Amino acid sequence: MITTQETRWSGITWKHMRKAIPFRIAQGEIIQILKDKIVVGHALHNDFRALKYFPSRAWRRDTSQCPLLKKKIASTLKPSMSLKNLTHQLLHKDIQVGKHGHSSVEDAQASMELYRLVEIPWEELLTPSHPMGPSHSTPEVDTDHSCYMDDQYWPKDLDIDWDRREGFFSS
Repeated sequence: MITTQETRWSGITWKHMRKAIPFRIAQGEIIQILKDKIVVGHALHNDFRALKYFPSRAWRRDTSQCPLLKKKIASTLKPSMSLKNLTHQLLHKDIQVGKHGHSSVEDAQASMELYRLVEIPWEELLTPSHPMGPSHSTPEVDTDHSCYMDDQYWPKDLDIDWDRREGFFSS
């Protein structure tokens, strides 16, 4: 059971949670969406731990652990870097600057942009080493992803660049 919404990171307060669906229902719906899909994100272990969902490494693209991104900034000091720092150094964008917490939409966009910087070599590195992974079973491609960026629950006061979210899932 979730006892805190981690306002510092999420920007979500108890006020926002009044009309939220119960965790177990949300958890089930999210796991159904993620099942047999490649998930791109940053520090995904935190999200998966919260969901109690642990997909195979073959289905995860975690930008916090990507050696190709670290190589682009010549980072050998830390095993992982913050999304904010990677985005600043590689995309020349400032994120997570809002006063009310992180925007999950902004973080997702930044993670996807970072992934796309190294997508081809990263996938080439993963394909031969994961014969039973995503390369041999195709995730759904005809799913309408636009609804995922239309988060009706996300508070409008979190300084999200709503115009940037358009086309986020397009190829």
